[in-house]
Amino acid sequence: MGQIFAEDALQQKDTQTLQVRAQRFLKVKPHMIVPYTPFAPVSAECISLFQDGHFYGCIALTQSVAEAIARFLCQKNSWEPDKSFKKNIKKLSVRKFISVGIKNNFLKIWKKRDDYHHLNRNIETDRFELEKMAYEKILLLNQIESEIFKFSISDEGNLIPENKKYWDINKDGTVPVFLKIE
Repeated sequence: MGQIFAEDALQQKDTQTLQVRAQRFLKVKPHMIVPYTPFAPVSAECISLFQDGHFYGCIALTQSVAEAIARFLCQKNSWEPDKSFKKNIKKLSVRKFISVGIKNNFLKIWKKRDDYHHLNRNIETDRFELEKMAYEKILLLNQIESEIFKFSISDEGNLIPENKKYWDINKDGTVPVFLKIE
């Protein structure tokens, strides 16, 4: 009986929120193909959180993915990442591994990071403001991924990564990827 009540409650919630979730779904176009890394499925989950209206989770998880990407870039560029996100971003920028625009995107995502990760009293509570903030952060993350994991597709349908060192290219030329396709 509990299963039937739970299904009914979930179905009602889905019906009530379908239109606004569909609108948010259409607002975010993810970078469709990224290297298969531990943070790739988590990045896709950030989008799902936004689409389903889980804005606190979207904000905090987007900040975590940005931090993971920064560490990844440090490691792929042959140095041990610092414990400080901002120091890693500064070093990546100074060494020209990221553009000034991407550096600024990372820092915008990071804004109020501790407040959201520690649920400090000063975090936003207005749902409309939370949605705007989550949307901004998810778009910034998408821009970061689109530049860092830029690729093209050959006439034969093969993936051609622009920054090859960020992709694990196999000896046979294949590339393990994570697809963000709904």
